[in-house]
Amino acid sequence: MFTNNSFRISCLIAILLLSTTANASQSWEYLVKTYPLLGNDGALTTTLNKLGKQQWELVNCTEGDAQLTCIFKRQAKDN
Repeated sequence: MFTNNSFRISCLIAILLLSTTANASQSWEYLVKTYPLLGNDGALTTTLNKLGKQQWELVNCTEGDAQLTCIFKRQAKDN
């Protein structure tokens, strides 16, 4: 049976796999952000929504040492 964390990790892996099917001629820019795990899902949700409005797509997230490290990508502006 999945634990909450393993379910989240599985979902993130699925998102990553689906996002890699994009056209090979596209170029991407990446952003890595680290957030403290304070148990405040609302603040993290707000932050992620702001990045989404800037066209950043979450492609990977890892948890460790009371922090969450997230990798985002968006289509490079030179295209």
